[in-house]
Amino acid sequence: MYHLLLHRTPIPIIPESRPPHKSSLSRVGMNQLNCVQMDGGGVDSDGRQFKSAEEMWREAVGDGDPLKKSQWYSQGVGYWQGVEATVDGVLGGYGHVNKPDIEGSEAFLNLILAERFPDAGSGRRLNTLDCGSGIGRVTKNLLIRYFNEVDLLEPVSHFLDTARENLSPENLMVTEDHKAVNFFCVPLQGGLRPGGLFILKENIARNGFVLDNQDKSITRSDLYFKQLFKQCGLHILKMKDQKGFPNELFAVKMYALTTDLPKKTKTSKSKRQVNRPGIIR
Repeated sequence: MYHLLLHRTPIPIIPESRPPHKSSLSRVGMNQLNCVQMDGGGVDSDGRQFKSAEEMWREAVGDGDPLKKSQWYSQGVGYWQGVEATVDGVLGGYGHVNKPDIEGSEAFLNLILAERFPDAGSGRRLNTLDCGSGIGRVTKNLLIRYFNEVDLLEPVSHFLDTARENLSPENLMVTEDHKAVNFFCVPLQGGLRPGGLFILKENIARNGFVLDNQDKSITRSDLYFKQLFKQCGLHILKMKDQKGFPNELFAVKMYALTTDLPKKTKTSKSKRQVNRPGIIR
């Protein structure tokens, strides 16, 4: 069963369909960066350098200005509204990476499911949310083979129109402004059932962050992501590098994240750190 979740207003997500940007963007001024903290330096696609993420966000969305923040996300969604609803379109002209992308994701998913459900999930109904689903590329080629129900969440309406055509009509439900709750596996964000997972697959910058001024996407370093995970109370269960992409693209990494606390170690209580939920950008 697939549900297309259409939001009439832009929502702050980074689409799964976002293309694997060329790594040349990350080289502009990156040699001058020495990012060792989440609020370290970054660069945009025009070569402008930022001393910190806070500096970039203040300029982008102001200090809590809801109008400016809404405009930021509207511009990002607006970019995708001008992209053709094809595999090549949503992958930025790199449609040929679809096969290794799906194969890499499937290998990672099998690794996680084998650990979480050694009995192949007998007697369980597993639901997942494809967040920023685009034209349903990942759902069609991967998720529907592993989950009982897949919800597609996407703010770009013509991508969803194509997803409706690509997915089997008899197994399709269309819902507006659905609340994302009770999912076992969430590829980006949503509500989790006990024992559920977030799975994030993203472009990785060499250092700090790279802002794309066209689609308003932000590519972060591995260190940046790990600090974000810690800040919002998520723990890394598994992580894996994507293989088989062209060298001119950013590296891509997959993370499986859980809210479960790590297994207890012999570390003294005073030194043990526990992640606690927090607000992140």
